[in-house]
Amino acid sequence: MLRARTERPGAARVIEPIPLDLTNCDREPIHIPGSIQPHGVMLVCAPQGRTVEFASENAETLLGIPVAQIIGRKVADVLGEELTHRLANASAASGGSEIAGILLEVVLPATGAVVDVAIHHHDGRVFIELEHSVDGGQSALDVTQNLVRRIARETNVEALAASGAKLVRAMLGYDRVMVYQFLHNGAGRVIAEAKVPRLNSFLGQHFPASDIPAPARRLYLVNPIRMIGDAPYLPVPLTPGLAGGKAPIDMSFAQLRSVSPIHCEYLQNMGVAASLSISIIVEGELWGLISCHHDTAKIVPLPLRIGAELFGQYYSLQIAVAERRAERVAAAAAREKLDRVVLGVDPNAPVSDALARSLDDLASLMPTHGAGIWMDGRWCSVGDAPTTAGAGALVRHAIAAAPGAIWKTQDLQEEGLVLEARAFVAGALAIPISSVPRDYLVLFRDEEAHNVEWAGKPEKLMVSSAFGDRLTPRGSFEIWREEVRGKSEPWTAAELAVAETIRSYLRDVVLRFSEVTAAELTRAEQRRRVLNDELNHRVKNIISLVKSVALQTGAHAPSVAAYSASLEGRLNALAFAHDQSLSAGGGVGDLETLIEAEAGLHRYGADDRVVTSGPRIGLDDRAFGVIALVIHEMMTNAAKYGALSVSTGRLEVAWFVAEGGDCVLTWTERDGPKVALPTRMGFGSKLITSTIEYDLGGSAIVAYAPDGVTARFTIPGDHLRENPMSAVARPDYPSGETPLSGLSVLLVEDQALIAMDTEEVLRRLGASNVHASPTVRDALAMLAAQTPDIAVLDFNLGIGTSEAVAQVLLERGIPFVFATGYGDTEVIPVRFNRAPIVRKPVSAEVLADRLVTAQALKAES
Repeated sequence: MLRARTERPGAARVIEPIPLDLTNCDREPIHIPGSIQPHGVMLVCAPQGRTVEFASENAETLLGIPVAQIIGRKVADVLGEELTHRLANASAASGGSEIAGILLEVVLPATGAVVDVAIHHHDGRVFIELEHSVDGGQSALDVTQNLVRRIARETNVEALAASGAKLVRAMLGYDRVMVYQFLHNGAGRVIAEAKVPRLNSFLGQHFPASDIPAPARRLYLVNPIRMIGDAPYLPVPLTPGLAGGKAPIDMSFAQLRSVSPIHCEYLQNMGVAASLSISIIVEGELWGLISCHHDTAKIVPLPLRIGAELFGQYYSLQIAVAERRAERVAAAAAREKLDRVVLGVDPNAPVSDALARSLDDLASLMPTHGAGIWMDGRWCSVGDAPTTAGAGALVRHAIAAAPGAIWKTQDLQEEGLVLEARAFVAGALAIPISSVPRDYLVLFRDEEAHNVEWAGKPEKLMVSSAFGDRLTPRGSFEIWREEVRGKSEPWTAAELAVAETIRSYLRDVVLRFSEVTAAELTRAEQRRRVLNDELNHRVKNIISLVKSVALQTGAHAPSVAAYSASLEGRLNALAFAHDQSLSAGGGVGDLETLIEAEAGLHRYGADDRVVTSGPRIGLDDRAFGVIALVIHEMMTNAAKYGALSVSTGRLEVAWFVAEGGDCVLTWTERDGPKVALPTRMGFGSKLITSTIEYDLGGSAIVAYAPDGVTARFTIPGDHLRENPMSAVARPDYPSGETPLSGLSVLLVEDQALIAMDTEEVLRRLGASNVHASPTVRDALAMLAAQTPDIAVLDFNLGIGTSEAVAQVLLERGIPFVFATGYGDTEVIPVRFNRAPIVRKPVSAEVLADRLVTAQALKAES
């Protein structure tokens, strides 16, 4: 590593050697490099007076003013009054902080150059960065919006990683995009990858912590996007050099900041000419990176980088949500198992004996090889577990390391614990199960001897040079395997969530079975009192509601039989709402399940007299009970007086989430008896309007048109909840047919996002393998190597058409479909006029129909 030193403005730079060792990368001051990358220009200004203190030596190329004449001048003299004023406004709009204000497609007065400009404040200085503008600011915004919408479809980390790599590659056009997750020890692993076919894969490989040292990780946290346009670039220094005692220029938040020469050499050793990294930050911690590599120099325009940064922020939120969702699912499953365990416990037996008899069940709550209970100095264990002496040492260690909290390790020897056991126990998870740190459930895992695949041997080398010893980055990235011994599988975040559930659950069990102090008895009594008060409150509410329903139903019923039927129906609706809300978990009820339950009572055989449609939506307890009564009343009225009272009548119920986040439910009856405006409002009508408006704060509009009743109910978004049923797959192809079942498909499409959408549709239609080709050359190469069963061709590929591919398919008798965005077929040659055509955007139903037609045409020929 070398450092440039400038004695005075204009003086030649003197290169000084810096002593290096293997910890040098962790101490390299990469936030103050004193230089920038050459694809832009930087001005560093004093916050007061707006005078230029420093400028990059290439400033004249854009500004038309020699650098020596820029230093000390006012910014307005360099950039012009109008642009300086606009920059001040942009800076103020961004808060006048490290968050950059952006101006796009600005014309510089001196040279006429069109540039994008970023301005930010940091460390008592103002940074102005200028880059050549590339038309496409609005395009960058559109692409970002599309990517945000698409990534929101994924619900788990694995799917988010895979989609994120594909989407960012489609957005930015890099040869390789990886999603890289940091591990507990600072090393990282590539968990998803999207790349051009010619590149070797890094998927699943590990990179040592030294590849991204601590200073780099800190910068990734504060500045979430970093681009290197050309790895072998020559840094452009700032001038003048720093005077004695003056603080160095901290470029932590700069777009153009020069990077470590060791990192640039590292990239070149990988065969990478350009890179871009997007930070994945979860709960304030650096979770990982979206890392982009390119074989040639590549400058991503500023608007697209800003879009990528915004996408990265949303992506980070989705990762956090997915991890929390996985933890909640694991914890819920653990609670169910714990419920079954506790139900089988003898309440009259000592709690230690009761839990000891349940050890096998407790050990099954997550993957383990053994378990033990330490209570009152006694040890009981099953499976691979240490002796009593070893267990006592472990518990004492856990109490000292994490008193009252969960303690874990995957390497007991590293903790100084060598335990005698039936097998090589390597990992332990100690869960406190009483209110004081003395009683523990301990879960054990055996050694997992395995090979870790590294992207090259994880070490850096010291070499001698004219400047002394120099630290070099790794030169090889061929797979290098390291045998790992003495460690168990790590305890995952989801497993720690399960452990927290166990801790809370068993602590309550222990307290319930054996409170040993007066203080503990008092706390237990207080909890019991709170629970009783809550139960009393709920029972009173239910009784009041039932009483009100009974009185109002009786006041409006023409006969005892009618009263009995109406009351039974309304109470059943309440009971159903209560059951569904509880069974859904977390006090959330599924709106579709509720509506379908009522609709099913009025369907006969396979008729479609009641049609429902809408997304999976969860409602809280309050809204679920209200809507259950409303739907019951509406269905009952439709069956007694409306469309469902005759065989020809039809009812459509639809629901959706409006832009403001509220749920809107529409009700449309038709082909029933002629409707007359009611002369009085009965209890059912009052219930419909008053409960939604009063209880939920929503709105209910019911119209009695002559040709059928219509209604529109609005449920405020505050009552909507994440729906556990949303993870249940719903059929995307209504008929249930899979016309591509088991078939391989060639897809020729040059637009990456359209290709991903079409591939997803093809897989839903049953395709077992989809080969996506962006070019005619790639498609012909695929056809030379194998024979697909069917093909979907985008006729216009931007540069040329897929005519050559269609000709090969025609000659080989392979059925195919053309996909086109044009409104007519004149551009498609006559010899292909029997090929079915599907218009873009492609829908599953239409594509399925055309594919079936193409297969039928092949059979006829």
